[in-house]
Amino acid sequence: MKMHRIQHITDAIVPALLTLWLALPAPAATNNAYSLYRFGDPVKWLALPAPAATNNAATDFPSVVPFELGEGEFLPGDSITIQRLTGTSPTIRTGETYCVEGTYTLASKEKADLAFFATTESKGHTPTPTPTDPSQIMRIEKGTGTFRLVKTMREEGYPHLSFYPVPGSSWFGGGIYFGQGQWVNRDKGWTHLDTHARAQDYSGTGNPTGGPVSLSGPNQALLEFLGDPVEPPADMNAAYSKDGLIKAVQTAAYNAGISIQRVEIDDSEFPFLVGVICKEGDYSKLTAQLRKLDGYEYNGSISSSTHSAMNLVPHRAFPRAVTQRIDHRTGLREQVLYDKIIRLE
Repeated sequence: MKMHRIQHITDAIVPALLTLWLALPAPAATNNAYSLYRFGDPVKWLALPAPAATNNAATDFPSVVPFELGEGEFLPGDSITIQRLTGTSPTIRTGETYCVEGTYTLASKEKADLAFFATTESKGHTPTPTPTDPSQIMRIEKGTGTFRLVKTMREEGYPHLSFYPVPGSSWFGGGIYFGQGQWVNRDKGWTHLDTHARAQDYSGTGNPTGGPVSLSGPNQALLEFLGDPVEPPADMNAAYSKDGLIKAVQTAAYNAGISIQRVEIDDSEFPFLVGVICKEGDYSKLTAQLRKLDGYEYNGSISSSTHSAMNLVPHRAFPRAVTQRIDHRTGLREQVLYDKIIRLE
């Protein structure tokens, strides 16, 4: 009897509760396309539309921002197209926040970071980095896609969208400036071979969420010690080119009777550096043969039992005017290359 009475009460109350429940206001928005209302396990038959997200562009960025395109340049096959610029003000100025949307094509690399930055100038007209927020950057892969990036203008500067390298690489993919009035960068000699003025906007760490890196104080002293990258000489011996160095390593491996798993060449500046991955126990055999190659010099490396980064270009091949700068930069470059190749497997 009690069981029937309980069942009767349940049959009466549950529909009433369900009616009240469905009449309640929808909860806060989520990032899902819909919100699933449930008791306990998911109720597949009840899916109600979620309210609009609180970061809706029309709400957070009510003003359409007119803009002009400035200077731009990309590696072959790459592109960035701005389709819409909105913000908290129709005028680009400090203290306001802006949202840029559009499409990109990345053909030159497998991965990159697409970022929304502004190049600023100090009183001495030297470009300086601005603080970085994660919403300014997105990781993209080879192909075509859409983007939505948000930046707060903390200082006056030249806004731009640019491709940056992911950790472990050192290329610069170019980009496009845009803005209003005097803050449209129209002619600054942009070229993907001259990355200093643009790459400084990126933190330089391969980890933009870690915050900007200071270019003053102790870091400035290090930069002055390193100096600028050295371009390959116009009459560089073909033996020290990318192909020449790969052949040299392959020859040494053949003479040693071993197989090389991978060869990486850092050809970002002169001298080109060699990164090698081989089997446990084979590295000493390889270096013994490298020392015997005509026209090359092996004077040590940054290495483990299976990974190594080295310079094989002899000191006598360095242009005399930049020899000291090469010496300053080569050891650090070897460490960067070594850190890259140990992450390749």
